[in-house]
Amino acid sequence: MRPFLLIGALTALYILWALTAYPTQIFVRGNSIVYLNPATNNTIVAVFYVIATYPFSTYDLRVHIDLEERSAGHSFHSTVCVIGGGIAGLILAMRLAKQGIRVHLLEAGGLAFEERSQALYRAQMSYDNHRGSNEGRARTFGGSSTRWGGQLLPFTPDIFSPPDGSSREGWPICAQDITPYYQEVEIILGVDSFPFSSDLLSTLRRNTLPASEDILVRFSKWAPFKKRNLAKTVGVEAMAHPGVTVFTHANAASLMAEPGNRNRIGSVRVRNYDRKDYLFTADHFVVCAGTVESSRLLLCSPDIPNAHDQIGRYFHDHVGFLAAQFLPPGRARAIQRLGPFYVDGTLHTCKFEASLRLRLREGLLATVGYILIDEPAESGASATRNLLRSIQRGEFKEGIGANLAPMLLGGPDVARLFLYSRFAGRRAVSKRATLRLTIDVEQAPDPQNRIRVSDCKEDALGMRTTILDWRINEPERSTAVRYSRILRKYLKYAEMDPSQWNETGLEDIAPAMSDTNHPMGGLRMGTDIRRSVVDRDLKVHCVDNLHVASCAVFPSGSSSNPTFTMMALTLRLADHLARQISDRH
Repeated sequence: MRPFLLIGALTALYILWALTAYPTQIFVRGNSIVYLNPATNNTIVAVFYVIATYPFSTYDLRVHIDLEERSAGHSFHSTVCVIGGGIAGLILAMRLAKQGIRVHLLEAGGLAFEERSQALYRAQMSYDNHRGSNEGRARTFGGSSTRWGGQLLPFTPDIFSPPDGSSREGWPICAQDITPYYQEVEIILGVDSFPFSSDLLSTLRRNTLPASEDILVRFSKWAPFKKRNLAKTVGVEAMAHPGVTVFTHANAASLMAEPGNRNRIGSVRVRNYDRKDYLFTADHFVVCAGTVESSRLLLCSPDIPNAHDQIGRYFHDHVGFLAAQFLPPGRARAIQRLGPFYVDGTLHTCKFEASLRLRLREGLLATVGYILIDEPAESGASATRNLLRSIQRGEFKEGIGANLAPMLLGGPDVARLFLYSRFAGRRAVSKRATLRLTIDVEQAPDPQNRIRVSDCKEDALGMRTTILDWRINEPERSTAVRYSRILRKYLKYAEMDPSQWNETGLEDIAPAMSDTNHPMGGLRMGTDIRRSVVDRDLKVHCVDNLHVASCAVFPSGSSSNPTFTMMALTLRLADHLARQISDRH
């Protein structure tokens, strides 16, 4: 009986930890924003169903305006108008406000998820289905940070500045331009300061992996759940800052040039869900609406120059396929040597990237292999993960209702998660979990992969709907097949061969691949206005006061998740704008 009591106690502790993982939760009460802090909680209703009531505090709503409650025709002016209240918009607004710059932040959705707002994201597919465009975006305060996994891995320097002899296009900036900002993003997201390289293992005095000239071993960091949703961290700060006014239900419909000056944007026309229009004027405008919506807005703005038909082109993503499944005896060794582990509360996971030497020799695109762990859907581990994700999205009650019972029934799984993370510094992997080797590949630049808008179809707000012309092409499939073979040799040498390989990844058969919900491109960065949309400072070509902060500006994808680099670019842009504004005053 005692073991079961111990498991029950540990399960209760883990649930308590999960429910109090967030220092701040935002809720909407009528016309007010309220927040709660679990540390001030003084009510526990039951052993497992906790935190039923909270003492609430209310923010001064002079810094929040809901356009659903304003009559049409109002106009608003600021120094900088930021279009989009997601990851880029929030960190840009706060960076500028802290330097004394007046900012208006326009969020198309509400402070909580709304289906009517989300429906406006639906896009039509012309070729392959880009699943992330319809399922992976979030039109709400906090944007995709309400759903993302929080994985961080910087781009390698050769992505920005390819060596002589490389066929890939470089960026108009180098790694040194954004490296300091990577470090600031790590602080914002609350991760440790250990290296991303394989030096991490020796630093921690762990067993190192075999060295290889073809395989670059690095380690991603994962932001803790309590830091992933920026609406609950940076967003709370923005709501309380006198230099930022947040407008919700503020859908940017069109950017308009100053009268008599086509080289400057004078205003943005904004529409609420009743189709009432408002005018926002500013000295500077920054589009932070995400990859697809940023391109859509510029395409729906006739005053934005597009003489070379570049807006929306070179859309790309990472595409992946399941290359293998780990079976005994390699499975146990893979968990021991490659399994996720914690350092100072930060989760680290192993990545096997194709080295620059290998890519140059074999003509490969940037590609990476990593382990994907799938716990059974009915397990306590899956229920715990689902609960944390629900809390991340702000769906506290729904998460409790759907996952509390499975967590209790899966008490041993939950207890194992707690014990391993707290005392062993590792993520627990159950015997029932499936371990798969996944390979992701960047896409080769292709101007025919593009974002368009319909000539005849409009959404509920009267904006032209989105069409995606997107394909997975031969360079991506070829890279996946060839890298599968190379990575298999490495894993065999390291005595971690998965054993059960996807034969299409080993033979000359194109594997089934899909997007990984990392949309990039459409407003690519470059120096040649005939093949790009923004310059090295993210300013739209030929428009003096319009910038873009989004993965839309990425000329290429590398083999790393894009959000980390996008956040660093956004902080760099904020400092650039602050210098510009300061110099003019």
